[in-house]
Amino acid sequence: MKTYISLSGFDSSQVVSLIVKYGVEGGDRIILIRPEEETDTRGEQMVQAIRDLSLQIDSSIDLQVHRVDHRDFEGMIISLKTLLQSIPEDGQIIANLSGGPREIFLAFAIACLSLPQKISRATCYSDIDRKLNDLTLPNIASHPEEIQKKILRDVLENGPTTIKEIALRLSLSESTISRQVARLAALFALDAAARGKRKEVRITLTGKLLI
Repeated sequence: MKTYISLSGFDSSQVVSLIVKYGVEGGDRIILIRPEEETDTRGEQMVQAIRDLSLQIDSSIDLQVHRVDHRDFEGMIISLKTLLQSIPEDGQIIANLSGGPREIFLAFAIACLSLPQKISRATCYSDIDRKLNDLTLPNIASHPEEIQKKILRDVLENGPTTIKEIALRLSLSESTISRQVARLAALFALDAAARGKRKEVRITLTGKLLI
């Protein structure tokens, strides 16, 4: 099951682009983030347009509107983070970080950055290219240990590299490095993947930010 969570302004095209790109089917959920107080009927018209589209595709698609108070910045962040946490682990969360008021965008971005492991895919609609782009959210909420920071710095300076090479440079056992690299990969700070006959370790944006 997919859950689409999207900021929403007056233009439905961004949400439609999201649905078209990744597909939607019966049992999926679409959650539109909107301010508590609607001062313009175009907002409700946008919601109705998405509701009509979802009904045409499959009547079991669940469309919800999540209301936030745009005057309460802290409250918005907590509300949106709680929303993300409430979604079951067995489904995909696709978060669209574009459209809607700027103050709600910032709160939603912070909520997403606090729970990057919950989000399967993040997107942003480009005002310049007029297309939907995929984003990789960094896991900046992590707190690496000192040995992990040393490994991150080593991979930053010498990557792509291998576990054996890291162990030699840091004068540590390969088993220690392998264990720590696995933990850092789980935090999205390193990418460790087989490339041909060689398992290469590369630093990610998350890893760069953590050091």
